[in-house]
Amino acid sequence: MPYSGIIHGTDGADPVEVRIANATGGTVECEAALAHWYSDDLGQIAPGDELTLTLWHDRETGVLNLMNATDDRMPVEAVWCSNETARSRLTLPIASGKAEATLRYSCHPGGEAGLSCEAAGG
Repeated sequence: MPYSGIIHGTDGADPVEVRIANATGGTVECEAALAHWYSDDLGQIAPGDELTLTLWHDRETGVLNLMNATDDRMPVEAVWCSNETARSRLTLPIASGKAEATLRYSCHPGGEAGLSCEAAGG
């Protein structure tokens, strides 16, 4: 019998727009770490550009979900962005209740690892 715990569709979930800006001099690639050791490529961001995606927030559990091609919710455990030499984890606000409608992040050179992606606010 197939796994039956998969939630299909976005009913009861709120859209959260995630915007990741690249303030580095090179390309940044982002991916989502999903439950059960899967990952999904979110895209590349050219210098000075921005990646925009939608996650779906479950108010009851606080989980942020990425929707797959068949409209199944895929719980996001982390979002990572990387350049040629380093990677940085974005801090996602996973909490029950109402979530922010837009989350903004900026990736820039710096930190001990050489790349820092932090909440940009606003």
